[in-house]
Amino acid sequence: MIVRIFETAVEPEDVDRGREIFRRDVVPVYEAFDGCNGIEMQIGLDEHSADLVTVVAVSRWDSMEAIDAATKRPEYSVALSEIKKLFQQTPIIRHFEVDD
Repeated sequence: MIVRIFETAVEPEDVDRGREIFRRDVVPVYEAFDGCNGIEMQIGLDEHSADLVTVVAVSRWDSMEAIDAATKRPEYSVALSEIKKLFQQTPIIRHFEVDD
């Protein structure tokens, strides 16, 4: 199992809009990808530089191959197109192997 962590930041006034877009546009698409075992979003509670709010999306995948295949699909770009407009920082994406 691979955990993919996608981290960025948004303006505080964009948090609720980001939640709405995430639920409506991102979650259904990710859940339909082969090899994706779910995605969730976390909203930071601590103060951030420049008064931004940290937003993290954590998804679970069967393999790196499944992630690579999904991120090459047009649905991936479409799912993120609206929420990306809220990003105030370039996303940092990290992958971790789950140690059973």
